[in-house]
Amino acid sequence: MDVHLHNELAEIIEWFPDGVYVVDGECRTLLVNSAYEELSGSKRADLIGRTMFDLTEDGFFNQSVSVLVLETKRPTSLMQTLKNGKEVIVTGNPVLDENGRVQLIVTSVRDITHLNRVTAELEKAIGLSELNKHQYHVALKRGPEVIAKSKQMQEIVDHVKQVAPFPTSVLISGPSGVGKEVIANCIHDFSQRSQKPFIKVNCAAIPDALLESELFGYEPGAFTGARRDGKAGLFELADGGTILLDEIGEMPLSIQVKLLRVLQDFQVLRVGGTRPRSVDVRVISATNQDLRKLVRNGRFREDLYYRLQVVEVSVPPLCERPEDTTALIQHYFDYYCTKYRVAKRLRQDTVSTLGQYPWPGNVRELKNLMENLVVSVPSLTIEPHHLPIHVQSRLDTKGARSLKQRLERFEHQIVMEALSQHGSFRKAAEALGVDHSTLVKKVKRWDESPPIT
Repeated sequence: MDVHLHNELAEIIEWFPDGVYVVDGECRTLLVNSAYEELSGSKRADLIGRTMFDLTEDGFFNQSVSVLVLETKRPTSLMQTLKNGKEVIVTGNPVLDENGRVQLIVTSVRDITHLNRVTAELEKAIGLSELNKHQYHVALKRGPEVIAKSKQMQEIVDHVKQVAPFPTSVLISGPSGVGKEVIANCIHDFSQRSQKPFIKVNCAAIPDALLESELFGYEPGAFTGARRDGKAGLFELADGGTILLDEIGEMPLSIQVKLLRVLQDFQVLRVGGTRPRSVDVRVISATNQDLRKLVRNGRFREDLYYRLQVVEVSVPPLCERPEDTTALIQHYFDYYCTKYRVAKRLRQDTVSTLGQYPWPGNVRELKNLMENLVVSVPSLTIEPHHLPIHVQSRLDTKGARSLKQRLERFEHQIVMEALSQHGSFRKAAEALGVDHSTLVKKVKRWDESPPIT
């Protein structure tokens, strides 16, 4: 390009508010304006003189519109993801000479990241509206939400709504991580005590020597180290409201006797005290143990068990209610995207893969994995190969795949993660300790015939 023309063009494109990118007939970078530098986070010194083929391979963007324009000789637009994660729409326009050959390609670049986020939020709002319309999604005043798409969970929510207005004791049972605390929140919030205190106690987390004074309080001088003015216990603090005794099966027998008295007389006696204090507290207890078995083994009082189990709500493990899995995945994925202010999405085949996993850790495991995917995967789109090895290995075992197929799929995941992390074939090959051409051939083969998923 003529130097004078080059300087004039460089001066002109600086006035454009959108990014402008100019390449020659060989897709070699000639000019970029300041708006593009600011938008992409890349310096023009790192771009000028380099071809779009090299820049794409090095991860400055995921695809080049200039390459398509060079092939078609027509104006072309496409979506592009920049190195800094921004999503842009790029429109390349060819400048042809008198012989119809491409002399220049001038590309405009506009940021649409915010637009995509607004669209995603709208889709999310529509999805939540559908759930609410079908009564699958119960919004609570406090704490997490109950996702009730399966028949089992719908019946539990209906049961909770029925018993919540009454001050009856409720025992919530179920495996660890199924959401027993969420059900307890639901009971409290649907009750007439919803504006009163709701105190949650993990009986296994408090040392036996302290549990009595924590629950029932103590009088001044009751024991060495006691506060001079004494201390109100958690039952007194929950007066008028609700108390959740989580992991009730871990409560020592000596404390069980005093808890039984509270449930019978609605009175607490502080440690070192002689005068009982009246309390009005609804007791919800939760356990992942078989309390009947503990009763038979003499580790839990039978009379206390029947006092706690006036109404029992049994929450099934997640593997027995697969209808809830997809809704829970999307719910917690959206929750963490909003919490951490990132705009990511789960590809549909990723959701399908997660739906086949048995979730031995139940909702707690699912929730933690969604947070992990949102914060640790650099890609804006979560694909199956981004999932942890243990999730995929469970599926491999279930599908009874051959050793060769499992190794192929494992290799595919490692390679794709390296490409996502390093942004180019050369850097990924160097990190993995393999030849660049070998890596390219593998990915090309997988594009034509992907590993079994």
